[in-house]
Amino acid sequence: MHEDNKLLYNLEDRPPANRTLIYAVQWLGFTVANTAVLPIVVGSALGLDQAGIASLAQRTFFFQALATLLQVCFGHRLPIIEGPAGMWWGVFITLAAMAPGLGKPLSLLRTDLEFGVMAAGLILVAVGLTGLIGKALKLFTPAVTGSVLVLLGLQLSGTFVRGMLGLNAGGGSIDLKSALVSLLVVTIVVVINLKARGFLQSIAILIGIAAGWVIAVLVGVPSGELIRSDALITLPELFAWGTPTFDPGVVFVSVLTGLLVLSNLVASILAMERVLDLELPRKSYNRGVAFTGFADILAGLGATVGFVPYSAGAGMVALTRVAARLPFVIFAVALVVLGLLPQVGAFLASIPEPVGYSVLLASFCQMLGFGLKDYARLEFNSRDYFVVGLPVLFGTGVMNLPAGSFEGIPVFAQYILGNGFVVGMLLCMLLEHVLLPKKYFS
Repeated sequence: MHEDNKLLYNLEDRPPANRTLIYAVQWLGFTVANTAVLPIVVGSALGLDQAGIASLAQRTFFFQALATLLQVCFGHRLPIIEGPAGMWWGVFITLAAMAPGLGKPLSLLRTDLEFGVMAAGLILVAVGLTGLIGKALKLFTPAVTGSVLVLLGLQLSGTFVRGMLGLNAGGGSIDLKSALVSLLVVTIVVVINLKARGFLQSIAILIGIAAGWVIAVLVGVPSGELIRSDALITLPELFAWGTPTFDPGVVFVSVLTGLLVLSNLVASILAMERVLDLELPRKSYNRGVAFTGFADILAGLGATVGFVPYSAGAGMVALTRVAARLPFVIFAVALVVLGLLPQVGAFLASIPEPVGYSVLLASFCQMLGFGLKDYARLEFNSRDYFVVGLPVLFGTGVMNLPAGSFEGIPVFAQYILGNGFVVGMLLCMLLEHVLLPKKYFS
């Protein structure tokens, strides 16, 4: 590692107590900033009331913290946050948007998702324990992962923009106050990301949420109702959405999603290896996969979004030059405590919706950028034009079909064929590995 970028504290180092506390708080602020807004958006999409969204926020913190502790102590053993995966909440929102057209109540979809996330977790545990990660990842070439990330951005953009303009609240026309708040929040997040340096840059989302919330109050955009709780501490409820139910379509989409986020896990560990200037054995990867699978099982039990190691963790370590496990473990324990405090979830659930959607739109630019970076690794010969072009164009076309276009076919198939993101991913895999394999066109 270059001398200028040398770590202040390595994995096994123990910083002084005062610094350890500061580093732990820094991890906590970073994580809260990246997680706080998801329960608002996902909860609204799944038809939860304010109390349900508050409870979802509390459970998300608790089970995220538990998954993070298990990974750093027994899994890959690196200071990498385990958090709600963008791919997972994207799928939750997409399936929620499809449910009315399929005649499925959102209450039933929620219990289907509990089962689906746990099923995906079991598959990942099996992949980790059997060491099949290498073979599983061969399916997800740059053409496939690039197309998936681009399609997910296209699919979610409508939801984001409607929320930013105040249309998700049931209104038929654009709310100018919501639009103004959204524009200011996106501007704040983008400017801080581009102009700030160091720790300030790493909490751009937190600053965007705080500033947006204040602006929303000043201009009169309503916040969610702050739910009061008599209990100071409560254990998160298991299966809060009800007893898990089985839907083959939801399970299929969930398992595909779980396998797809494996590439995030590998990218996170690889990035951390670069920062730490070391090479981890294959068993560390296998343990990481198995414990990410276990984290998804916890997510299903806790009725929350599936988890994945955040590649931003490596960026945080590179930024602060602190890789020590001790502050990271203290942060994870503090996050567990936050997940036991219902008023914390209630407070975060009252974030105004336009603020939440604006922050997600800004942060999703990075995800779309990752997809375009994957495309940049392709040669882009005549074959690649079809392998990428057909799935993106066809998948986007499916997104724009009117509701009810696939009526008359089994519900299982409707979840797949009516989902432009899934259709595009499957078509890209088919073209990449079966119909137009590279070995015949190189």
